[in-house]
Amino acid sequence: MTPVLQTNDLKVHHKTPRGMLRAVDGVSIEVAPGETLGLVGESGCGKSTLARCIVGISRPTEGSLALGGVVQQGRRAERFDRARAVQMVFQDPSGSLNPRLSVGRIIEEPLMVHRIGSRMERRKRVEEIAGQVGLAPYHLARYPHELSGGQRQRVSIARALTLEPGLLVCDEAVSALDVSVQAQVLNLFLDLQQRLGLAYLFISHDLAVVRYIAHRIAVMYLGRIVEVGPAEAVWSRRNHPYTRALVDAIPDEMTRQDQANLLEGDVPSPVNPPSGCAFRTRCPHARARCAEDVPLLRDRGGGLLVACHFAEEIEAGHEAADRAPVALRVVSGGT
Repeated sequence: MTPVLQTNDLKVHHKTPRGMLRAVDGVSIEVAPGETLGLVGESGCGKSTLARCIVGISRPTEGSLALGGVVQQGRRAERFDRARAVQMVFQDPSGSLNPRLSVGRIIEEPLMVHRIGSRMERRKRVEEIAGQVGLAPYHLARYPHELSGGQRQRVSIARALTLEPGLLVCDEAVSALDVSVQAQVLNLFLDLQQRLGLAYLFISHDLAVVRYIAHRIAVMYLGRIVEVGPAEAVWSRRNHPYTRALVDAIPDEMTRQDQANLLEGDVPSPVNPPSGCAFRTRCPHARARCAEDVPLLRDRGGGLLVACHFAEEIEAGHEAADRAPVALRVVSGGT
């Protein structure tokens, strides 16, 4: 089956006064039809740059990118076909929706740009899509500022679906929403995927959210993928120390003191990254080899790939720690 998205050693570098900024530094991923690939990592790791490159907002410096098996050359003539293959749902719907257009016109606009259908046909299509995302007919006459945050994001999703793309790139699509609204929008994504066969590249800094929606998870650090595999395997095995730190930073996972492997310091500059393993400056397991050799993604079984020199040793140590008894501290006091 041909992937809806496939990148091979994709790089996005920018010249700056301080040197070459390696925003994306050799990323190879693929998304199958009807699949959700979750992409997680801290701010500044290159997730959004990769997203913009996939939808054509920015161009890669090196490597290849294929949509539905068609390699993208970056030519202007590809823009219309690319828009019908992949669409993007942004983090802030307030900033991505034209405040001067009604909701109905916002959803209809891609059809007008691509000259699809008559006015009546477009109107029917807009009403159909609005219903699919949970918007009522009366919402179509309103303007973005008259809607709630969750409703505005539904408008963004409806607009993205208008051209019937096979892939949606969702860049922090629920992070600006309240927790209860987040759950509603996530369930909407799942429902749309089941009914329409959509594939998602779902980008977030929240590993718990990605675990809920994704079939596979890719963990990104300083422009590179450091771990990728089935969602539950990445979550439970956590072979890369960065993945484990992301999971341990989730409050619900801090059930034991020895699990709270919280990261210290900031992500190094992509202009001047550390030699060898880029994570070594924050890694509790770093050794001399980590400063010399760049770790490549290695097969750890079960579809899990990890870029760490000592993944086997780290996993064995974590398994031993997880089996160790937990000492409970009893606090005495009056009743």
